[in-house]
Amino acid sequence: MTQPTPSLDLTSCDREPIHVPGSIQPHGILLALDPETLSIYQAAGETEGTVGRAVDGLPGEYAEAVLGAQAVHLIRSAGVQSTEPLYLGNIPAPADPSRHLDVTAHRRDGIFILELEPSTPHPETAAQTLATVRRISAELDAAPDLARLVQAASREFRRLTGFDRVMIYSFLDDGSGAVVAEAKADSLDPFLNHRYPASDIPKQARALYLQNLIRVIPDVDYRPAPLVPPLNPTTGRPLDMSDCSLRSVSPIHVQYLKNMGVAASMSVSLVVDGALWGLIACHHAAPKLVPYELRESCKHVGQILSQQIKAREDAERHRQTARLSVARDEFLEGLARAGSTENGLLDAAADLKKLIPSDGAAVVFRGKVSQAGHALSEAQTRELADRLLQSDLSDPFATNSLVRHHSPAEAYSAQASGLLATVVSHEDPLVLLWFRAEHIETINWAGNPHKPAEPGKGMGQLTPRTSFETWKETVRHQSRAWSLAEVEAARRLRRAVLDLRQQAALKELNVQLRRTLADREVLLSQKDLLMREVNHRVQNSLQLVNSMLHLQARQTSDAQVKAQFEEATRRIMAVSTVHQHLWRSDQIQSIDFGSYLEELREGLLEAWGKAWAEHIKVHAGQVLVPTNEAVVLALVVTELLTNAVKYAYAGAPGPIDVIAREDGQRVLRVTVKDQGVGMPGEAAPKSGLGSRLVRSLIGQLGGELEVKSQSPGTAVILTVPLAARATR
Repeated sequence: MTQPTPSLDLTSCDREPIHVPGSIQPHGILLALDPETLSIYQAAGETEGTVGRAVDGLPGEYAEAVLGAQAVHLIRSAGVQSTEPLYLGNIPAPADPSRHLDVTAHRRDGIFILELEPSTPHPETAAQTLATVRRISAELDAAPDLARLVQAASREFRRLTGFDRVMIYSFLDDGSGAVVAEAKADSLDPFLNHRYPASDIPKQARALYLQNLIRVIPDVDYRPAPLVPPLNPTTGRPLDMSDCSLRSVSPIHVQYLKNMGVAASMSVSLVVDGALWGLIACHHAAPKLVPYELRESCKHVGQILSQQIKAREDAERHRQTARLSVARDEFLEGLARAGSTENGLLDAAADLKKLIPSDGAAVVFRGKVSQAGHALSEAQTRELADRLLQSDLSDPFATNSLVRHHSPAEAYSAQASGLLATVVSHEDPLVLLWFRAEHIETINWAGNPHKPAEPGKGMGQLTPRTSFETWKETVRHQSRAWSLAEVEAARRLRRAVLDLRQQAALKELNVQLRRTLADREVLLSQKDLLMREVNHRVQNSLQLVNSMLHLQARQTSDAQVKAQFEEATRRIMAVSTVHQHLWRSDQIQSIDFGSYLEELREGLLEAWGKAWAEHIKVHAGQVLVPTNEAVVLALVVTELLTNAVKYAYAGAPGPIDVIAREDGQRVLRVTVKDQGVGMPGEAAPKSGLGSRLVRSLIGQLGGELEVKSQSPGTAVILTVPLAARATR
């Protein structure tokens, strides 16, 4: 049974190792050298007429023996280290000094590669060449837009080089290319606006175009000159000739040019932002040698054109970005006025459509759909939004052929062949979508791009297509492409809507927080009112107890019992004063201890008599003490004052100072100081109620008590770390 012949295409070109062809174009000579000794590893080219030696006799020889001392001096003095070829100069051909050779050199994989080409006298001086390049640069700079820029470039490039046809070829997003400008001889058929499939320039060829900015084929009918030996003896591999201008050309590309009727070609790369934007493609109907000096001028003009293309594209992108930014700001102002971002978006589908030029727009929020313009059914729009929400997209999704990504889109390609969408939120589902209607386009291909390739006669390889006649194709299910500025506008809108939603959420949170704080203030106010009432009642109760103790003290005749009643009365008065202070204050969480000490002094003077009034003095600034600590401190200070009154001056009035201040890290120091007789041992019985009470209370406070005997008098210092800072 005969097996069917599989269809063939040129994608096998992508696998062709064009950087290691193993041969060169024979109009020059290539020598692979040891970078230190300059001994020859490999050689290629027509060497007998140039250096007077057969090519197979060159490996193992030294460069000086083959090329002469002048060439070696050029090589040594240049100090070549780069992979980019460097022009070393011009030397006479050893076999015929009347002829001269242009010498370039570069390094690759530790090998020094020398290329020698015939030097053709240039009709212009260096100054004239520079003037020509400047004139071309000025001509390009004057072009008002990209279309007229590339057309001027093709015209000036043809004038500079003399090729029959010069085309400006631009790569498209799908890998194909289009001729966007052309200057040609009148006898040639035009290729302007013709499209070429991606397979015409395979991937590895594009990589080399990005690496080598100029490529020349002087004669497509050349016979390749092989490297001798084929493998480099130091690496055991074919010589990598990626950067060689003499590198032999792919047989498929040679046949391709022959099929076009081209005898010589040159291409100059156009690189914009590090990417291969396109080529200046030059064709000639007869063999044509391009001298090194002219090639350098062409390379320079190509770089000028690349910069001009970048400037035009950047300017257009900037204009688009500025317009879209103004539209976005107006759109967001409308959303802000709407109050609710989501409801504002649902009501603003028409404004969303105007924001980014489109034929339709939609907002999908929590399953709700709002649309404007050429809209799909709600079910179709919701399905698209669901597909986007199921992905992990954070960047906008943009396509000018939705059917390639979502086959059901064929049903509504008339309304929405193109889609630009951004998922604002996956968690609280919100998707913004823009649609572009189908744009039916007729493409003029240079030959049928879909025709299967054919195997070469007697060869196990493919041959390029032979026809370049205009072949028209009608393309459907595509829209106008979304620009980078439009995609960026969608990205920025997403961020802005997210910010608006976050601001709205924060605003709502602040409202809730203020409401909670207001409720808390009411509760605290109620609590304060209740606590003041409690303090008032406690104070009244303590005053009642105090009155009863006073009554009992007057009724007893026992001096010791009477003294105990009076001590108890003073202690209760100290506590009562705290509660009285709290009842009168607006703040129940803390008290001003300095102010409290003044009130305590007044209360104690009522018991001790006015004779003590001019002797007991309080020195204290504002010291805030938590309420729970204030009661305990009040009792301790009362005991210390009572002790000083009883013992310092044998019961007679004398100077007593009470000093209170806060030191540093919330440490309260209270000093009770007198100028009396000092504190004898019997004056402070360690087993008495007062001493036990003071020790117990200081233990509760986590404080320390220090007694210093002075001359005269005694100072008792109480140090207490306060709790978390009290507030008024």
